[in-house]
Amino acid sequence: MRERIFLSVLSAAMAAALALFVADPQPAGKPATKAAFEKVVEQALDSSAPTRFELWHAAHEQVMRLDPNRPAASSPFVRSGLFHWYELNATDRRSVILAIEPLLHDGAFFDAMAQPLYQLTGDFTILRRANPGTEGVLWKLASMAVMNGHFDDYRLFRGQLRRRRMSTFESTRRSATQAELIALVPIPSTMADKPLLQGILDELHLRPIDHGKSDPAGMAELIDFALDHDMQPLDGLEPALSIAGAAGDPQRARLALRLGDLERAADIEGESPLSDPAQWHRYYVERAVAEMRRHESLRTLQYLQKAGERTADAIAASEEMQRAVGNTAEAAAVHATLVAHANKVEQWFGKCGDDVCNGARGSLWSEGGPFTLKLATVQSDEVPPYAELYADDALAAEGPVSPSLVARAELLRGIHRIDVRLANPMTRNAIHRRIRIE
Repeated sequence: MRERIFLSVLSAAMAAALALFVADPQPAGKPATKAAFEKVVEQALDSSAPTRFELWHAAHEQVMRLDPNRPAASSPFVRSGLFHWYELNATDRRSVILAIEPLLHDGAFFDAMAQPLYQLTGDFTILRRANPGTEGVLWKLASMAVMNGHFDDYRLFRGQLRRRRMSTFESTRRSATQAELIALVPIPSTMADKPLLQGILDELHLRPIDHGKSDPAGMAELIDFALDHDMQPLDGLEPALSIAGAAGDPQRARLALRLGDLERAADIEGESPLSDPAQWHRYYVERAVAEMRRHESLRTLQYLQKAGERTADAIAASEEMQRAVGNTAEAAAVHATLVAHANKVEQWFGKCGDDVCNGARGSLWSEGGPFTLKLATVQSDEVPPYAELYADDALAAEGPVSPSLVARAELLRGIHRIDVRLANPMTRNAIHRRIRIE
């Protein structure tokens, strides 16, 4: 009974929304005749007559004969069908779905109706088939799919979204503003996005960023990814050092370091109101290495302490420092620490207490070979959490944590950054899903 009431209210709301989005201009052909048939379509299902469904279909057929080339001509049929959705049989429902499909090609209409249409039908088939293919729509569909447990659809839309971004870039790269280029940066970016980011860097090399507005989060992501993967050219990003708010302070400081301007990096660090050491972690490690190469041992130690000595990247930097000063015995001891804790993330950043709510990241040392991580559900609804494991921003494993997931990655010898991300961090009731790294 509760489900019936919900569907009835939802179908009525969809019919009302459809009426707002589909304005019916003066009909073509014979206006008075068509208007009369439309009125029959709108009202037929409101009656209790045994022939109301036949009348509904017959009047709709007449409307379409009089105005066959206008998708909005089917809107009275769709509105009444949605309003009475719970009363329709399977064949009638299919007829309504086929009639609404041309309307869904409009981006604004799709954006408004996709979620309630899915709630009513529970089927992504028409949304896959009829969506207009814009970046915003594909992002919305990917989010809807993973939130509702349609994981195959999520992977499909994720791939389509990536291809759409690349297509948009290729078609606009010469005409897009710098802000529009930055807006194409995925957050977070992965190795699958590297060709897009390389193209953006190449364009910014020709047209460096200016003081115009751009998305600071996108700029921060671009800087982090470019530095993490030693991408070039970076000169198009250099103006960000002088533009307050162009990106996050830790990213700007990292960029200054990479460009060899340690004084500017120190100024950004010193003037920043941001005090969260997790957000500064990569800068601290890189600053320690930079100070070491200037033979500033005391400052090297200071930045290693800021970075936290438990992390694999900080320990590796400490080993490099010991070798640089000729302390081979201490360097060997530090390396032994890395080996003893191989394939283990000693410190995770971004967790909610002991759990992962959105994502968590850390670093580890690997001797080469398989890395295994077990994840377990702590809190969710009937749709399990969907986790993705990234090694150095490359997707290594993914799947539902139901109730657990063993994720594996093949690693080369050396330091690696490990990220665990929840693709569906929120349940349909807006409660955080939680998983635990075991």
